[in-house]
Order: sequence, then structure tokens, then C-alpha cells
Amino acid sequence: MSKKVLIAYGSRYGSTEEVSIKFKETLELKGFDVDLVNLKAKKIKIPEISSYYGVLIGSGIRISKWTKEAKNFLKKNAKAINENNIITGVFLCSGEAADPEERPAVVDKYLVQVFNKLGLEPGDHVLHDAFGGVFDLSDTTKLGWMNKKILNMVANEDPNIVRNERNDLRDWDQINEFIDSFMRKLE
Repeated sequence: MSKKVLIAYGSRYGSTEEVSIKFKETLELKGFDVDLVNLKAKKIKIPEISSYYGVLIGSGIRISKWTKEAKNFLKKNAKAINENNIITGVFLCSGEAADPEERPAVVDKYLVQVFNKLGLEPGDHVLHDAFGGVFDLSDTTKLGWMNKKILNMVANEDPNIVRNERNDLRDWDQINEFIDSFMRKLE
């Protein structure tokens, strides 16, 4: 019987969703049974995490905030994670985390401090990391006009962001190492 893993995420513009899908594919290739839940979807049934051997929780960051659905999911389940030592990986995608020098501050601000507020006790059973985001300034962007305007202003200051293009600032080697570390915990 394969080990069941839940991936629950909240994504605003698709970056966290893409990482979650990549995690699902990677876990399934290794023989895990994976349920992928978009916490922002309407009329979804949120599963009880006690039936899973491992849980991945992801959120996008916008205006210094988690998606409310992912934050509420973590808050609701922090006690069960702590008491049952459920192997848990918490990750987020944020433009701020794209810079390796800034990443430790992002991890502290959006993960460690949030864990403290929500009652999640980091330990050997809890992994966490912050990945860069996607600044999509292409014609097919999901961004509204105001967010696109703000990102265009950011592009004036940041040479890594190219106007009229989809700028993927995620480090996929870092993301792959995170899922590999998570899978090692599950073994």
C-alpha cells in the first residue's frame, strides 16, 4: 500500500499552483498516492489531515500576506500536525524570495513568524522554504490592470524583470531539493 500525501495550496496567479502540480507529479513518480487540493476552489471538501502520512501546504504571497485559505488551513491543522508529528512541508512563492540574499528574511517573516502566530511547532517533521515567484507581464497574464501597473513600476527598478514577458524567478533546483527532502522524511 502506498503512503498517502496531501498537497493543499492557495495560489493567486498560478505560481504556487504550478509548484504544487510539480510536487504531485514528482511524488507520484516515486509511488506515493497524492491528493491535490486547491484551497481557493469553490465547493471543495477539505480532507482531514490525520488520514495522510505527509502534507504539503503552499501559499502565494501578495502585499505581505498569505492566501487566507492556506493560512486558515494551516491554523486549523497546526495542532494535529504537532500532536501526530505528521511529516509536513510548508512552502510559499513570493517575488521577495527570488533573491537568495533576501530569502532568509522572507523565510523568517512569512514562515517562522506565521508558524509562531498559528501555533505550528517547527521540528524534524516540519520542513519549510520560500521560493521566488512569477511576475507575468505578458499579454496572457492573469493579473488585473492595477497589479500589472504595479509590477511594471517594479520592473523599472529591477533589471531581472522584463516588460511584456512572463518572468519566472523561481529556482527550480531549490524547489526540487525541497521535494526531495520531503520525500526522504517520508521514507
